[in-house]
Amino acid sequence: MNMQPWHYIVLVGAVVLVWSNLLSRGRGAKKKESRGASEAGLQQMELALEQFMENMEQSQRDLTGLVLSSKEQDMDAAKRREERIAELEERCARLQRSIEQQEASIAAAASAEAEEGPARLGADASPQVAKRDAGAAAEPARDAQGGSSSIRQRFRVLFDLHEQGLSIEQIAKRLGMNKGEVLLIQQLAKQEEARHV
Repeated sequence: MNMQPWHYIVLVGAVVLVWSNLLSRGRGAKKKESRGASEAGLQQMELALEQFMENMEQSQRDLTGLVLSSKEQDMDAAKRREERIAELEERCARLQRSIEQQEASIAAAASAEAEEGPARLGADASPQVAKRDAGAAAEPARDAQGGSSSIRQRFRVLFDLHEQGLSIEQIAKRLGMNKGEVLLIQQLAKQEEARHV
């Protein structure tokens, strides 16, 4: 039974009214009858107050149990959330380390190939690139006469796609190359242009 504070006030007021009513009736009757009636009224009042107090104590116990159980549930939920956050942070850190390692290995491979020079790049170019590179077959006349061709001329299709605004991933997919190869070719072309300037 869940009683509000105003319920208690009404109940106490009703008990006081009943008790005062019983007292006033008892005064008009004979003294013996009044004593018996007042004693009976007092006993009834005591019983009512005892019942009221028992109900109050039971309500208090129920409310305390509810508060404790909800507090435990909140603590469990908070603990689970903290564990999940810690797990996600750990996964994020592992992914970050993996990305950094991959970037470092790509950079190391690109710098190693850049040191070997454009001659090795021309010799090791994959056959797929040679087939798809329509511009490489039709080099300018001066290159056909024995001059060395530039990287931009060898990989004309790659640079045409780059000028069209395609990303490195899209160019690599379209030409059947690795992203590292495309990136390396672009870097070598920039180095070659810087040397000629």
